[in-house]
Amino acid sequence: MRAPKIQKRYIDYSLGFPVVLLNAPMIKVRGQWALRVNYNDYQQIVLNLLAYKPAKLTGSEVSFIRKQFQMTVRAFAERFSIKHSAVIKWEKKKDKATKMAWSTEKDIRLFILDELSRRAAELYKLYKVLKEEVQETKHPIQIDLEKLAA
Repeated sequence: MRAPKIQKRYIDYSLGFPVVLLNAPMIKVRGQWALRVNYNDYQQIVLNLLAYKPAKLTGSEVSFIRKQFQMTVRAFAERFSIKHSAVIKWEKKKDKATKMAWSTEKDIRLFILDELSRRAAELYKLYKVLKEEVQETKHPIQIDLEKLAA
């Protein structure tokens, strides 16, 4: 394996839309140069930047947002009080602006930040719980199935 290199300007299409990366770390894998990043962190950064993007969201970006939050088209539509056919129409726009109502786009952008901060809050909460070393005794996991009943 060759040593990593830095690409001054690299356009990444792995998320379904172009992302311009400056000073991108690259590594040669099986004879081809590949981006050397933690993709989970990278995706979180992109989500955050989409919330603040100074231009309308594109169809590919909406698709990325929906998939990152593991939502079906129907669930995404219900969350934003729109028809699922509207989401399909937006996503078909690919790299073009969706032309959705600004009120809906603002709601999607605020949803992104709310979900990311909720994830951060959950991580912080777990960190506080795990900060102290746990005991080595057996402690089976318990689930109250009454809460899962449909």
